Amino acid sequence: MHKLFNTKSNIFTLIINGKIEHILSPWTLELDLNKETITILKRNLYYIGTDTNTISFKYIRKIEINEHLFGSDITIRAIGGSVSARFLPKKDLRVLREKLIEYNQTKTNHIIFS
Repeated sequence: MHKLFNTKSNIFTLIINGKIEHILSPWTLELDLNKETITILKRNLYYIGTDTNTISFKYIRKIEINEHLFGSDITIRAIGGSVSARFLPKKDLRVLREKLIEYNQTKTNHIIFS
């Protein structure tokens, strides 16, 4: 059984923030605790394919959440680069942060986040 957590950009938030061009291709964030990965998906500009960025937990250096009046952005900095998703629900990102902290506390043998 995979422990998955999914969240997606909210259409209302995209409209309020004036990002109408992203309604057909919202950002999606998936957290897989069994594989220890975070995946960010977004349809590319021409709607032909999907751009996927996957980061393993052991390479994460910083998780930054920027909250707006409507929605919030997340930037995950890892060794060698960073990924970001925009206009995600605030509540989902708070839950994501708590899940990552709880998961990190269960790993007593090694440090997940540096």
